[in-house]
Amino acid sequence: MKPIGTIATLDQQLAKLKARVEEARQRTAEDKKTAKAEETERRKFMVVQLPLWADEVRAHPNESCRAALFTVRRARKRKSYLDESIFVVGEGKISYTGFELRAENDELVWLQILHYAKTLPLGRWVEFTPYQLCQDIGWTPSGPNYKLLRDCLLRLKATALTIESKRLQGGLALSLIGDFLWRDEDGKPRTKYAVQVPTEIREWFGDNNFTRLNWEIYRTLPPVARRLYDYAASHRDPYALKAETIFQLCGSDAESLENFRKVLRRAVKSLDESGLLKKVDITRTGLVKFTR
Repeated sequence: MKPIGTIATLDQQLAKLKARVEEARQRTAEDKKTAKAEETERRKFMVVQLPLWADEVRAHPNESCRAALFTVRRARKRKSYLDESIFVVGEGKISYTGFELRAENDELVWLQILHYAKTLPLGRWVEFTPYQLCQDIGWTPSGPNYKLLRDCLLRLKATALTIESKRLQGGLALSLIGDFLWRDEDGKPRTKYAVQVPTEIREWFGDNNFTRLNWEIYRTLPPVARRLYDYAASHRDPYALKAETIFQLCGSDAESLENFRKVLRRAVKSLDESGLLKKVDITRTGLVKFTR
């Protein structure tokens, strides 16, 4: 019978086994590092593009439909934010840096820019005339509206958002638009404006994580009605909402909740009459109920 190995021999065998395990671990780590570098290099040559949607609709990421990113405030002076949390209906978090964005103009301009960008690789220059964009969002092409358009684009450029949700499996940081050109080298207004849409926007849209909005009707709705429709259209079966919740979703600057209720009743009537949903009404208990 062979003698049983000594403790020293067992220790040597264990040490060799540990060394092999460590060597395998290092190889795995190196393989992962190499794979990540290859993926980063591959992404440089990938064409990143928004999902395609029909010409008669505009697309809105679901998380932004359910957040107070675009407000209905009417105050002349806009608020500014520095990495501040904004109200979100449901799960997820959004922190925002930039000037206050409003549903009555900034939201329409952004949705139209995304519509122009959908047929191009993200990051490319998207060109359009101010006349064309004003017509597409329902504004009269005019000097004052061209200035309003430039102001909207500058606000959209000066944005930074951090979005956290289970779907994203962590956080996503992005700006609503990238660079924006409206003057030429001589300082004269360009015939065509040019805007870049960041590639990160694609991840926000996901494979189908966006809401299709009937543009012809949507753009004519008053801001509060539009925010109601953003929320309702982004759910298959939208929950009824309290007036207090809608007040926060709209980022309203009404003097009181009671004053806001008056605006809300008109908005509910407007949305109900638009035909975008089967029914929108206010229950006896004050809840706004949506039927798709």
